[in-house]
Order: sequence, then C-alpha cells, then structure tokens
Amino acid sequence: MANVNTATDARASYISRVYSAIRAASLLLPWLYYNRVAVSWPRVVDFFKALRESTDLPIGAVGFCWGGLHVVKLCHGSETLNGKPLIDVGYTAHPSNLTLPTDIENVRLPLAIDQGTADFVLNMAGVDTIRGIFERKNSELEESKETPKFEIKTVDGAKHGFAVRCDRDNSEEAAQEQIAETHAVEWFGKWFARIGSTT
Repeated sequence: MANVNTATDARASYISRVYSAIRAASLLLPWLYYNRVAVSWPRVVDFFKALRESTDLPIGAVGFCWGGLHVVKLCHGSETLNGKPLIDVGYTAHPSNLTLPTDIENVRLPLAIDQGTADFVLNMAGVDTIRGIFERKNSELEESKETPKFEIKTVDGAKHGFAVRCDRDNSEEAAQEQIAETHAVEWFGKWFARIGSTT
C-alpha cells in the first residue's frame, strides 16, 4: 500500500512516483487476475452458505478495499440459503471496485461504510452519491427513523487502506484506524442486539 500511496502523492518526487507505480502494478496486477470477482465471488458465497447452514446466530461480514465490494454485494440480500440472506449485517472501510450507484441502490441489509477523505479509489463525489442513496433509503424505512439501517462516515485526511494498514507510530494514522475499529464494533453490537431481540 505504501507504493500506491507514494504513486498518488503529489508531494513525492516524479521518480519516486513512477517507481512506486511500477512496483505497485507488478504486485497488484497478478493478484487482481487471480482474485477477480468472477473467481472470488463464488468462493465468498460458498463460505457464507456453509456458515449460515452451521449456525442460527446472527452473521456479520467485514470487508476492506477489495473485500468491501463483496460485503456490499452480500448486503444486497439476493444470495440466500433456505430463504434467509447469507448475512444479517455488513461493514466496510475504503471499499473498491464499486459500481455507483447500482451497487449501493441494491443494498437491502444493514450496511455501514467508513471512507477516508483522501482516498484515491473512492473519491468524495462517490461518497456523496452513497450518502444521498443511504439518506433516501433510511427516510423510506420506518425502522430507520430510530436506528439508521445504512450509514457512511468520512474520516478526515484518511487515505486508502487506513482501517487496516496504518503506521502505528503515526498518531494521526493510528487515530484514523481507531475510528474505523470503534465504528465497526459499535455497528455490529447495535445490529446483533437488535437481530437477537427479534429472533
């Protein structure tokens, strides 16, 4: 991730940016090929089907970057087992590969997103699109009047990967990561308690 951040940092020298971009591409392109959605999505679905079949407990899914798309797709609720969605609630930070607005319009299950304001993958125009869709969806649902079912929060100055790849010696990055962790724990706590009280 450091190579990607350097390649997109206007303050870095031209040579550093070019080197970092080439280095990031040499690592990222093979990974993307072997983990593209057409390959990974069936694995994700199979995993959550096996999990759903093995328990009656509420199931949550967390995804960062590439995994964020999978969580969003799981929150569509279209993949089911015995008529029940594969998960009950989702959380993602700095998701990538979203097709806006379609991927967000199709969300039916509770979903929270944390997004950095300095993220090069999902820019603030995308955040505004998601926020608008979530606000509309929440206003249309009676249950969301008390507890919003969909939310997106921005983390000031956070770059792509902030929730999982921070420099712990950098107090600003460590604080950004903590914001995401706290939000995720609170989100699941709230929804698991709510789901548990209705089952």
